[in-house]
Amino acid sequence: MTAPSPIATSTIASQAFRFMELSAISSFGDDTPQARAASEQYPIALKICLEQQDFSFARRLVTLPVAELPEGRAADPDLIYVYKLPGDCVKLRAVTNNTVSWRSDDEYLFADLAGGLPLRYTRLITNEAVLPALFQTAVAYQLAILLMPTYVGSRTKRNEIKADAAEALALVKQNDARTASEDRWDGGDPYVDWVFEAIR
Repeated sequence: MTAPSPIATSTIASQAFRFMELSAISSFGDDTPQARAASEQYPIALKICLEQQDFSFARRLVTLPVAELPEGRAADPDLIYVYKLPGDCVKLRAVTNNTVSWRSDDEYLFADLAGGLPLRYTRLITNEAVLPALFQTAVAYQLAILLMPTYVGSRTKRNEIKADAAEALALVKQNDARTASEDRWDGGDPYVDWVFEAIR
């Protein structure tokens, strides 16, 4: 993963230290143990948060071209077409053609469909400025969680940060919940018996 630039992610890192009730770093470029630790853990915190939900601001729909496996890697005789996930893919959400049989192996998808594989995925966003403000706060809390074993000695404070982080992420999910029409993406009946769906 590409390392965050000193300016691009300093706001989230600074906020993480404030949540831990510590002096904020000015940027990842600071020559301090705190800045180095934040720079190391920030990409992980960001991915943890992005993986939590199919957020609209990180959603991408693409049709993958057929790819080739690297030398020494075996093909699947049942799913003969190979596709490679985009380099910015954090989490695969769906193959949007419901008639396709497919399987994900590492960075590759094996499928029985030729000519392109349509899918939806969550992409990595490295530019902090384009992230929604509520999501930035959630990432800052997650970064604090990753850093607090070193910087927060109080068990009570650690628990407070974890609780606040869960609340912050829930608020992001709630805020992002209504970003599309209520039509079903899978082409099914829009009038669903949710009781049946839950118990089937």
